[in-house]
Amino acid sequence: MLVKDVMRTKFVCIQPQASLYEAAEKMVANRVEVLLVMEGERLVGVVGLRDLFTAPLPANYGMAMFERHSEAQLLADWKCIPVHNVMNDRIRSVKEESPLLEAAATMVNTGKHPLPVLRAGQVVGTIDRATERPRRP
Repeated sequence: MLVKDVMRTKFVCIQPQASLYEAAEKMVANRVEVLLVMEGERLVGVVGLRDLFTAPLPANYGMAMFERHSEAQLLADWKCIPVHNVMNDRIRSVKEESPLLEAAATMVNTGKHPLPVLRAGQVVGTIDRATERPRRP
């Protein structure tokens, strides 16, 4: 079985200059934990829910490191930080013609999922741990 047999062809993207707040809204609205960061048709990174909560705070934040921050303050910070500041630009991907077991091994061995699926360098889908096998008639 190949990656193209089980990949999801609907995926959610965001631009690198978008704010973390916009990223959070897209994640919630689309019920996803990872967004593909795209400049036009080019994949330049990925940003995940974990990245939002570990985003570096601006140098002028002025609060003690372990002080509890209000939700309002967190959201205000997210509105100021662009996605490209926290995205992972070392992207793991698979080709649509790759064997499914190869993609599974990549996800298990790297802890990275979903994986973008590429055709001629362009994103055509994603594959993750929850991708279902196609049902046979």
